[in-house]
Amino acid sequence: MNAAEQEKWEPPQPQRRPQRTDVRDRLLAAAADEFTERGYAAAKLTDIADRAGFTKGAVYSNFESKQALFAELLAQRSLDLAARVLAHISDLDPTAAAGAGGGEIAAWVVAEPRWPLLTVEFGILAGRDPAVAERYRTDRRALRRELERLIAERADHWGVGERFDARRLATSLAALISGLAVEHSVDPQDIDEQVIADAVAELFAGAIARAHLD
Repeated sequence: MNAAEQEKWEPPQPQRRPQRTDVRDRLLAAAADEFTERGYAAAKLTDIADRAGFTKGAVYSNFESKQALFAELLAQRSLDLAARVLAHISDLDPTAAAGAGGGEIAAWVVAEPRWPLLTVEFGILAGRDPAVAERYRTDRRALRRELERLIAERADHWGVGERFDARRLATSLAALISGLAVEHSVDPQDIDEQVIADAVAELFAGAIARAHLD
């Protein structure tokens, strides 16, 4: 190596190891693609790891099981939807919020039909596998409680927190979205976006009427 080459040459820099949060984010993104393409049961952790550019060991160092990985993804999707709906209705009165919220949820169901179906698949497996059932119960309860909290905050904003049954609405909403998603996936022409929006808006309107907000 001559003097000019020595002057230009620089030793290779050591590769920076990805931060733990980066690894988790990449695994979650890869898992989202794998689950939506293959379904919960058929998705394999090895394929998820390969897709993210890691070994299977990286999955287990961040998530205790396939159920835990899926549950975190599902919680993210569900809470993102809830936050999106609440942001959309933040400046609306209760009656207008019912229609706007229904429309926002319907748009999500139509745009991402596989995620509600994955929830149903996970629930069916939970009915047969005690280990899956324990995880499913824990995470669905946590989701309903978070929905209840978000709904209660909105009711407080409207000044009717004591009269608004946030828990009842959260439970009904979670069940209704799952059911409508299945119906839409099988018969999208009959159970279209408008039908879904109307059904969810009717649920909201009923809760509003019971609280005498209209």
